[in-house]
Amino acid sequence: MDGTIFYVSDYHFDHQLALNRSRSDWFSDVNEMNETIIRLHNQKVTEQDQVYILGDIIVCEEAVLEQRLEATIGRMNGHLHLILGNHDYKYKELDQFRKFFETVEDSAIIKDQGRWVQLYHYPVLCWYRKQKGAYHIYGHLHNECNGKECKVLQKEPRALNACVEITEYEPCTLAELLDRNSRFKS
Repeated sequence: MDGTIFYVSDYHFDHQLALNRSRSDWFSDVNEMNETIIRLHNQKVTEQDQVYILGDIIVCEEAVLEQRLEATIGRMNGHLHLILGNHDYKYKELDQFRKFFETVEDSAIIKDQGRWVQLYHYPVLCWYRKQKGAYHIYGHLHNECNGKECKVLQKEPRALNACVEITEYEPCTLAELLDRNSRFKS
């Protein structure tokens, strides 16, 4: 693969509930949220870069899905790879959804600069080659830090949350994710 590898999760384009739950300090409305995320993405990602989006890309009605994806994902730089999240499964068989991504998978195991990385929308406690230094990158939890799952995950230095609330709404390299998660966990 060419370019830099980036990770991000839970863009939640067009999702008013996501804005209300955890993003109202950043954005005044859904349009501002969408446009800011696209701008931050494109300021960082080049056309040669690989971007692994760990689920929950958009929330909208199927009737407007292609139009809304064109207005959001269709404007984003890089080779986009989607790991399906809970909001994506209803679209996963639709050609008008899949065409925006180079790959669409339930999970993936990749190598990033010689390091194994297990990608999944949900956090897990056992992942490929964990005992040999591999990383697990996940989403789904947003910036939740009070639940029992989060307390357990805080003790896992190579389990990294890629949700936009942690990444400051931009894709991150593995090194950047390590830094942002360290700050979030402390």
